[in-house]
Amino acid sequence: MTRLDRAAAEAVAAAALDAARAAGVRVSVAVVDERGADVVVLRDDGAAWFTPGVARAKAATAAAMGAPTAALRELRTAYPELADLVDDQLPQRFTTLPGGVPLALGGRSVGAVGVSGAHPDQDVACAEAAAAALGS
Repeated sequence: MTRLDRAAAEAVAAAALDAARAAGVRVSVAVVDERGADVVVLRDDGAAWFTPGVARAKAATAAAMGAPTAALRELRTAYPELADLVDDQLPQRFTTLPGGVPLALGGRSVGAVGVSGAHPDQDVACAEAAAAALGS
């Protein structure tokens, strides 16, 4: 497999939800393709109503930048104009909130996963568990 199909995206999302449930939190998960377009978006029972949108923004940002969203904070601070330009081109808002992680298959970027609804460290842990389920 060299692209992120729906079955793989569903497995990624399920891994994130499993990690969240194991941590005792309820989250939303977005899995996007390499251009940041939604493949799968899920809101777990009990997750806040706004978390799918935040998860989408995290995933789209990680896909566009090829880096975890938490690692982009210094870039946004140093080059706010860049963040504004990227924001204008993303399907969701550019964000440096932790919880967006790129996905790769065979060393090739295929998209990203975003998790929202828990403490930032928990969002990151769930997104990393999801990426590991794909083999990123």
